[in-house]
This record gives sequence, C-alpha cells and structure tokens, in this order.
Amino acid sequence: MPNFGDDMLTRGWINTIRRYHPNAIIYVDAADPVVAASLFEDVICVNYLWLLSQALGHDGSLEEKLSDKYMLPSRERLMQILFAQIDSMHLLGGGYINDLSGANWRLIELIAYFSKKNNFPCYATGLGLEPLSSESAAKIAPFVSQYALFDVRDEASYNALNSLVPDLVSYIGDDYFCFPFSETAILHKTKYPALRLCLHNELSVDNSSKDSLIGIIEEAIAKFSTLYPESPIYFYEFRPGSDGFFWKEISEKYPNIQMIFFEEAWKKRIHVSNNDYFISTRFHFQLIMSSLGLRGISLYWNDYYKNKFSSLTPVSDWVSVDLHQETLVFDDFFKPQKINFTPQFNYVLKKKRLLASRIYGLGKP
Repeated sequence: MPNFGDDMLTRGWINTIRRYHPNAIIYVDAADPVVAASLFEDVICVNYLWLLSQALGHDGSLEEKLSDKYMLPSRERLMQILFAQIDSMHLLGGGYINDLSGANWRLIELIAYFSKKNNFPCYATGLGLEPLSSESAAKIAPFVSQYALFDVRDEASYNALNSLVPDLVSYIGDDYFCFPFSETAILHKTKYPALRLCLHNELSVDNSSKDSLIGIIEEAIAKFSTLYPESPIYFYEFRPGSDGFFWKEISEKYPNIQMIFFEEAWKKRIHVSNNDYFISTRFHFQLIMSSLGLRGISLYWNDYYKNKFSSLTPVSDWVSVDLHQETLVFDDFFKPQKINFTPQFNYVLKKKRLLASRIYGLGKP
C-alpha cells in the first residue's frame, strides 16, 4: 500500500457512501492503516480483518481462534465489540485475493463469519480472483451464500465460482464504473500531444520481460520524439516503491521525461488530452483512460496480466501485446485518434451504477 488502482476504488466507495449517507461512520480495514489514513478523509482506519487473516494463514481455524472469550487478546475483543455495532461490511473490488496473494482469501470467510454472527448484511463487489485454482475456489465457495451480493470483475473469476455455487455470483465489471470518472481523471484540450507511460514489472520471473519492455518503451519514445519534438512525455507512479524501477532506468537515458508521483495524481487527479498516447502495464491505468474514450497499448508477460487485460476487452479499445510473442509497429499508433467507446461500455456503466445504488441507496438487496 498504496496502490493507485485499488485505493481509488476505496475512495470511490467512501464518496458513494457519503452521498447516500452523509453522517455515516466509515471504518476502512486496510493492510496498512497508517498509509490509509493519509489517503482517505473522515474515516477510521484499522487493520482488524487484515491482521486476523494473516494470523490464521491458510489452515488456521477461525472458530478455535475466537471460541474462548477468556483467552482473547485485547485486539480481538475490541474487534468483536465494534463488529457487534456496525450495519454492514463491504469487501471492495480489486485484484488482491487470488492464489498469488497468500491468505488474503480468508477475508471472504471472515466477513461472512461476522455477518452471520452479528446479523448484518455483507457485500463483495468487483473482485478479481484470478489466478484461482479449483482447490482455492472450493475454499471460498461455502461462504458466498452469506453475501447479499457477491460480484466479480472478470469472466474467469465468475466461472471458477459459478460452477460451485450457481446463481450466487454476478459478473459485471470493475468497481471503477460505480463512480463518477471525474473523481479520478479530467480530459483537457491541448495544442501538442503527450506520451504517457505507466509501467512496472511485478511478477516478472526473469530479466527477459524487463529487457523486452525497456526495448519497446525506448522505441516508442524515439518514434514519438521524432514525430512530436515539442511534446512532453510523462511517467505515472501508481505504486510507490515499485514503479520507480523503470522510472530510474528510463529517466537516465531520457532526462526530459517528467514523473507524475503518486501523491500528485492522487490529490490533483490525472489530467490528459484526447490528443495523447498511452502505454501501460497497469490494469487500472488502462481502465481510467478507457473511461474517457482514449486508446492505448497494454503490455503483458504472463497469463495473470493477460487475463486482467482481456477482461477489459468489452469496455476498452486498447491493444494488448504479449512481450514475448508479439512485435509492435508504432507508425500506426502515433496517428491522430478520435474518442471512442466500445458498444458494451455504456451497458457495464449502467449496471455498475445500479449496483452501487442497490447497496447504499434506497433499493438495497
């Protein structure tokens, strides 16, 4: 933490709750409550569920952990007192529960457990669960029925669970569609186009992916700079401590590139033009730009990211490229483009806005 994509979804849900329930007391259970408190205003940040999920690991028994009230540490006592007073729990969208994320899947179980124990509704929306083995899906499936709404963002996640708990899971799309896009990004008119990069190499197992990515980016920068010598180039930091890897390497060779740090994008929003060009390895950067009708190129190097970008195909006019299997020709890419939305974009937008209204508006499920 932070991760711009997942955290913007949290901010979106906080703003949504505030619109419907201005006086609500909101608790954000986060992996790092100190960082969370710096991002979200007028909420109480804790890490009860996150720490408990890690303490349980894959095999720990929740019932045994909480069975003897005389043996409970103060943290668990405070947690249970709080959970006896709340009105609902909401497991927010993102890609942090899957086979690559350790015991995070226990969050699904924990929320279902406390929902049943304290008789409040719980919701899960926009979850990206892939990769999810059949064994992992079988662990999650028994808890889905406790949720008043259990929604995933991609077809693979839906198929993995729907085969085990038919008709209890919905598949619409990412939670970003639940919120006004202007909370995150603003479209301007500019004289010159800009090249905007958002890059990382997480889950890359060897240097070949890094070398291929650097080669493609250098080719893109060279081509763009030749065509538009007066135009700026920007690099977006979506995950501090991770994205700086490519920034250091690229900025040494191209010192004119400007870094948009996480804090600036978070506080001032992302400002772009319909003249701009975009290259990214981040899921939510692509989705943000697609929500403005802007096209770009997404680069991936394994099945995990291939699935993530493929899930955006219905709502995004971007081209996805496998670093190890495909080549890029930038002559066609760096041409004027028109704002364009896919045929299914508005359908997903409408369905997700209705979902947000169902949970926190008058028509609760």
